[in-house]
Amino acid sequence: MAARSLDIGGDEEDAVRTLEDVLNRALALGAAVAGAIGAPCGELLAWLAEMSLLDELTASERMLLNEQASKQLVVDFSWQSERLVVLLWALNKIPTLPFPTPKTSVAFIEELLPPYGDESATEFCASARLRSEDELFDAAYEIQEFHVVALQRRMSRPNYQPSVSAVDEGVVRERHHAIKWLVGYCGQSWDDVTTDT
Repeated sequence: MAARSLDIGGDEEDAVRTLEDVLNRALALGAAVAGAIGAPCGELLAWLAEMSLLDELTASERMLLNEQASKQLVVDFSWQSERLVVLLWALNKIPTLPFPTPKTSVAFIEELLPPYGDESATEFCASARLRSEDELFDAAYEIQEFHVVALQRRMSRPNYQPSVSAVDEGVVRERHHAIKWLVGYCGQSWDDVTTDT
């Protein structure tokens, strides 16, 4: 898929993440987002330990779940629910990516993600199927294009691409981060992903 990676500015060596990597990332991030919106952090840490996922937490996720996060970091993690939407779509847990409008509702992720969702972690993992590389790269290209539209409209061209509905820059930035990680953009780790347009 080196050619597809070049379509979004990546490297020839870029490799799509494995199903296991995506599952681990979704579960760890899901716990952090749950903590940011009020779930008991102690319970989430105990659940992550039981699932052997503590090592999957990033430094900022660990800070948040240990209740050492600034107010701004908590707000930032509430926005990362948009990253979860992309991961859940990539795992075939949702059929389509909702359009990144200013009023996108992502409340449905609570019903999908353990430990609070309708499936246990075992069931969640067993039923997950990673989308094809073509689907992932198509989404990466589309999300990157949405990001371009949002940036152009904010910076100087409010009528840029008038055929595209209103795109929320914050929503699309978070989704861009997740899809770039999924396709292995420039080999960057989760915390280091850049959302180049």
